[in-house]
Amino acid sequence: MPAPANPELAPVNTGTNLTLPEIDNDLRAALAAFAAHERVLVALDFDGTMSPLVDRPEDARPLPDSALAFQSLSQRPGIYAALVSGRNLASLAAVYPEPVPEICIGSHGAERRVPQEFSADWEEQPLSAVQLDRLKQLSTALETIAQMHKDVTLEYKPSATVLHVRRAQPEVGIAAIAEAKLALSSIPGVKLLEGKSVLEASVHQGDKGESLTWLRELLHVDAVLFVGDDVTDENGFRVLTSSDLGIKVGPGETLARHRIATPQDLPHLLQILISMRN
Repeated sequence: MPAPANPELAPVNTGTNLTLPEIDNDLRAALAAFAAHERVLVALDFDGTMSPLVDRPEDARPLPDSALAFQSLSQRPGIYAALVSGRNLASLAAVYPEPVPEICIGSHGAERRVPQEFSADWEEQPLSAVQLDRLKQLSTALETIAQMHKDVTLEYKPSATVLHVRRAQPEVGIAAIAEAKLALSSIPGVKLLEGKSVLEASVHQGDKGESLTWLRELLHVDAVLFVGDDVTDENGFRVLTSSDLGIKVGPGETLARHRIATPQDLPHLLQILISMRN
């Protein structure tokens, strides 16, 4: 929950001498409008947003300046800070330094962790027998495909299995994903989420957009800021309203109204928001 007002809280000083990226006037004005709301949610994707993309998911770490600024934001009155990731919660905990944010959405919404005061409003539902059977079927299909293609790997989540092709040659990755889509098309009730060099097959039907809507209602916030880089983050941008702020990291078509170039731009953006809230 937001911490009590503390006049001693100061802007983050990370001790770095990096040249700060330029934030265009339109984005700065949008940040000011967002910061003016009394109760806000700042929700960040992890891979490609807080952390640069890496070949091995287990090697990812948030940029230190981003983690520090995000922690500082969470201590400001009226601000809720949340990680909203496609990773499962165990994977997030393994790569995120302490303290891990109190609010974490994992597996595109299939896993949710919130402060104790809100826990009564969320109870994770176990997979049904039908869902468990479908999860076993899709996992078996993806295991077969991964074994057939060099450097194609799998990640297992509570309600999904993910095909990773980032380490494979481009033509190998394209073939593996195409074969996976064909193999999974015969299994009912499977939701496919294709991102950057990944294909997730899930028996959970939610996404980041549904998760952000749920957090908005749970926390009773006036506005939501969401930052993400991948195709799967477009579901989050899709549910934002005129009071909200969506920011895309990197190139590509997007529903977000604003953009930063790389994860290295995120700390400065968060620092500006901290200064505006002060």
